[in-house]
Amino acid sequence: MPYDSFTAAAVVSQINSELSGARVERVNAPTGDEIVLNLRTDDRRSVKLCLSASSSIPKVNITDVVKDNPAQASALCMHLRKHLNSARLVSAQQPEFERVIKIEFDATDELGYPRKEYVFCEIMGKYSNVIVTDADGKIINCIKPVDITVSSKRQVLPGMKYEAPPPQDKLIPLSVTADTFAEMCEKYAETEADGFFVKCFRGFSPLLSREAAYLAGASGRPVRERGVALYAVFRSFMQRIKDADFAPCIVYDGKRPVDYSVFELGQYGGAEVKRFDSISECIDVFYAERESVERIKQRGGDVLRLVGAAELHIKKKLENIEEDLRKCEDAEKYRLYGDLLTANLYRAEKGGSSITVENYYEDGAPDINIPLDPRITLSANAQKYYKKYNKAKTAKTEAAKRGEQAKAELEYIRTVSDALSRSETEDDLEQLRAELYETGYAKRAKDSKKAKTAKTRPMHFRTDGGYDVYIGKNNLQNDRLTLKEASHIDWFFHVKDAPGSHVIMVQDGDEPPAQDFTQAARLAAYYSSKRGGVNVEVDYTQVKNIKKPAGSAPGFVIYHQNYSAVVTPDPDEAARLKVDK
Repeated sequence: MPYDSFTAAAVVSQINSELSGARVERVNAPTGDEIVLNLRTDDRRSVKLCLSASSSIPKVNITDVVKDNPAQASALCMHLRKHLNSARLVSAQQPEFERVIKIEFDATDELGYPRKEYVFCEIMGKYSNVIVTDADGKIINCIKPVDITVSSKRQVLPGMKYEAPPPQDKLIPLSVTADTFAEMCEKYAETEADGFFVKCFRGFSPLLSREAAYLAGASGRPVRERGVALYAVFRSFMQRIKDADFAPCIVYDGKRPVDYSVFELGQYGGAEVKRFDSISECIDVFYAERESVERIKQRGGDVLRLVGAAELHIKKKLENIEEDLRKCEDAEKYRLYGDLLTANLYRAEKGGSSITVENYYEDGAPDINIPLDPRITLSANAQKYYKKYNKAKTAKTEAAKRGEQAKAELEYIRTVSDALSRSETEDDLEQLRAELYETGYAKRAKDSKKAKTAKTRPMHFRTDGGYDVYIGKNNLQNDRLTLKEASHIDWFFHVKDAPGSHVIMVQDGDEPPAQDFTQAARLAAYYSSKRGGVNVEVDYTQVKNIKKPAGSAPGFVIYHQNYSAVVTPDPDEAARLKVDK
């Protein structure tokens, strides 16, 4: 679901109830299209307000997500640090029920005189923007400048007068009367009810339009059949907006979030629904995975390309090896030809192009016609087939070796891809770049500094029984954690036959209870390529049973004595048990 006007209304309500009067303590810019305001409320709580103009995930919400910040802040971030430092958030508004949130601040200028500043957050897909104006509406700065070459209808540049985005040719739902609604029903009488609200009223997303039709019993039916019921649902929605009566929820398909809404959703039938106390928490949870993927695409694009290219290259190599092995399948045939020709040397006649002989090696087998080189003797032809046999046999052995190496190489690349999919910070990406450089898959980037992998720490968790669990973020860290830092009596966990992190549960004295083993196994399943699965098999054994073959790829280990557990990854449990949040 997109960030619609109903979501914006819920966020405005939450900002006004929780942040009115809060003082700005710090301004950060994790990315070029995102601003995070760190505020201190009157009751001394520290709260972060995220203003994102990302084209993929534009949003405004109160957030608990902690993000790294670049060394060089953006121009807008620097302005806000200068002008909003110690400013107080007065209120938030939603003009004309559009996807625009206007936030008012009481600030002071360089001489200490009071002044107003406004931050307009326009949540409109790829046209999203965050714009700062003064009290007169003059634009001071913005995340995305828009000049005449980008848009001839509306420019957004410092010094210009702020103008609201062009209004949609739809009705503002909060001011619609019963008579006006009846007129719209008559005008769109034959329109399917599922799309009626999107067509007529501002702020409705397709999801809420379908939900309104569902609640009115009008799904898939024309408006004329259920006009009264549609109005009852519409009036209920508007009253809930006015009363700030929101019920944020996310609908799941298995473990994958499908949609979120400010109201309960019934159109998905018996699907799993998770409810939240606030719209901001709902937004954080819904977009957490999408933001992670988008961040990796933006900041780790070079690593993605390297890993993708390497995987394609290895797959092509495996195809060529398979072709070589198919060509070697004639090896036994060549040996048979040599043996049969040797047994029939008494029939030697130079000059023939073939000879038909009896197959002595299989009872009842038909005679075999063997092609010959007419320029040489029958004995020489036999020796020629023996050479072909020996060459094919050697080639088959070498091809099998190359195949095993290529499969191990592909398995390694997939572990890098798995680690990349779970990378959260620039340091994580830099470590993967260093790993690919050290393993020969990448050249050192000119502007890249060598990652200090020896100083980075694995993720730290603690089970409910109080046992420390450490999880590597990449292959180099996995090797160091398992082979150098873990004690021989500690327990090693790894998802079975799939890429995943090394998980070490520290055994300090007595053996951990079964509950702690299960929690460590669930962590191993969650921090693997099977994190979205169910009934995932996880191997576990003591570190003393782990061996690393000489010359093997980073992160590759073997073990022959182990137990197995079947678990289902639990992201909520992983978040709860994490120590270094």
